[in-house]
Amino acid sequence: MSRWRAAVLIAIHVAIAAHIIQWLWTGSTISPIEPSEAMYTIELGKLNAGFVTFVIALLSTVLFGRFFCGWACHVVALQDLCAHLMSKLGVRPKPWRTRLLPWWTALIGFYMFLWPAFKRHLLFPLMTSAGVERPAWLKDVAEFPGLSSHFVVTDFWATFAPWPVAIAFLAVCGFATVYFLGSKAFCTYACPYGGFFAPLDRISVGRIVVSDACHGCGHCTAACSSNVRVHQEIKEFGKIVDPGCMKCLDCVSVCPNDALSFRFAAPAAFSGRKAPAAPRPKYDLLLWEEVVLFVAGIALFLGFRQMLNMVPLLMAAGLAVITTFLVWSLWRMVRDPNVRIQNAQLRLKGTWKPSGFVFAALTIALVGAATWSGAVRFQFWRAGLIDSSLETPQSVVFSPEYQPSPFDREQAGRALRYYAFADAPAHGGFGWEQGAGSSIRRAWLSAVAGDLGAAEEFMVRAIKTEQPAMSVVADLVGLRHARLLRGATPERPVDPQPTLDLIEAAQREVLALYPDYAEPKVALAQIAMARGDANAAAATAAEVLASPDRTTTVFARVAAAEVLMACGKPDEARAGLESLRSLHPREALVHASLGRLYYFSGKLPEALSSLERATEIEPRSIHYWRALEELAVAAQQMELAERARREAEALEAQTPSKPPGGL
Repeated sequence: MSRWRAAVLIAIHVAIAAHIIQWLWTGSTISPIEPSEAMYTIELGKLNAGFVTFVIALLSTVLFGRFFCGWACHVVALQDLCAHLMSKLGVRPKPWRTRLLPWWTALIGFYMFLWPAFKRHLLFPLMTSAGVERPAWLKDVAEFPGLSSHFVVTDFWATFAPWPVAIAFLAVCGFATVYFLGSKAFCTYACPYGGFFAPLDRISVGRIVVSDACHGCGHCTAACSSNVRVHQEIKEFGKIVDPGCMKCLDCVSVCPNDALSFRFAAPAAFSGRKAPAAPRPKYDLLLWEEVVLFVAGIALFLGFRQMLNMVPLLMAAGLAVITTFLVWSLWRMVRDPNVRIQNAQLRLKGTWKPSGFVFAALTIALVGAATWSGAVRFQFWRAGLIDSSLETPQSVVFSPEYQPSPFDREQAGRALRYYAFADAPAHGGFGWEQGAGSSIRRAWLSAVAGDLGAAEEFMVRAIKTEQPAMSVVADLVGLRHARLLRGATPERPVDPQPTLDLIEAAQREVLALYPDYAEPKVALAQIAMARGDANAAAATAAEVLASPDRTTTVFARVAAAEVLMACGKPDEARAGLESLRSLHPREALVHASLGRLYYFSGKLPEALSSLERATEIEPRSIHYWRALEELAVAAQQMELAERARREAEALEAQTPSKPPGGL
């Protein structure tokens, strides 16, 4: 049966490769089918293929048991391949037998998928009704925006790690976990999906059952790669009840008497023993050791999480469980005269062997890395708490007469010191190179403290770190303009609004760093149009609209079409937008912009059709409903106008007021 399963897993990986190739070839594709994508549906309402896959996997588990894990998971395929290669090298990993540590999967699964929804729908309402003030460290979560379709994407790889991290992930969650902890150890101790699949398997009707033909030979247990004691389970219960069984069916295929088979039977949760319990191997850890390691493993996970701004959640879980095992092994090397890990003798008759020193050094290095990373991230956390407590509006901070209060100056200074500690050694810190987001927050804190010069330096650093959003460029312009206002005198007055020259300089500065970035080009076209140079504006906009570069966003192309319309070239704008609509039929912005163009061209039916399509794609957009209302009134379609008005008013009533944030 393992050959059939290998063929299925290979076919799945071929399908994954075809999915990626199709995206690279066409520029858009179905959203990733990875179940982790369900996070974005549960928290942000973004319906995607990953959520559908996860739901199907959960429902199928209720019916068939953990088939998805054994037959469709790429990480299981990786672990099986690693175990197979190790067996060829004479290494047969021994499973780690523990009571508590498998519960990590449930905790990680809850954190990964349910924590935001738990806070939004249960924890925060209970705290509010009980009159309990929310602590500052408990981050807020936005209201659920409603479901919206995100089944087709253009940035397929946006939620995945870069390839160096992906390779490290394969090494950690494949070879390392299998070598140290046994076959399918990642599934047992670190997989967040297992936190859902294992409980559902307990109520599943799909089970591996035994007939009277069983002779108790033990072939089934020897063949099982899920670390299930099959011969003991079928003797005691008449079937496998262990939720770790992934229905690989290897045990069924190797039974010399065909005594095992997959059948629908009573769920494990409702199955009683058919024979007295036989002695099972002792656990590897004492209960107090498990409690200590359980807590230590959580601390290690939090330490490894986002280390160097790179380690993803699943890799952090894998590193945490490996390090926990190594800590326990180091404790044994101190305590016991004879210690062995797989085929490596670490200590023999009280003497440390060379491999023991190697494993001890590896343990200390991993614990040190987690401790260092945890300390750095703790500084980020402390800075973020203070940052979120400073609520002075940006309009006040940027005003010429702004003077920070002693409290704001002291708090902003503390947060800046925490951020500085977490920065890379090249910048005087003890951590790693900051991301652009951290530099932006430091810019805001510097502005709150009254130091606009430092704020500008941090904003420039953020822009040089990664390609900025246009809102970041606008904030840079705002900072520079605020500095000019504070230096103004009656003899040298400054325009109360940023000048086109100031805006243009910032856009050209960004474009010099990122020559293929379309948004600054559109901004420059708009500036040229504002200065009355319609030819230059139209030429730049046409270049963006027709750009073959796939990184050019739909928003930039639509904005370029708007510039062409304003420059008196509606035919070019319409042709570009209609071509864009054929490539991105589910982009509401394209339909809305076409509706505006059709309206100004006197084509009311086409305009209404486009706006209605925009509201169908994004039914929670107040702007689109108001635009549809206006068009429907112009077209004397009062029933449609009334429906659009009701939808817009209902959404406006649900929209929370914006906080007074900064930058």
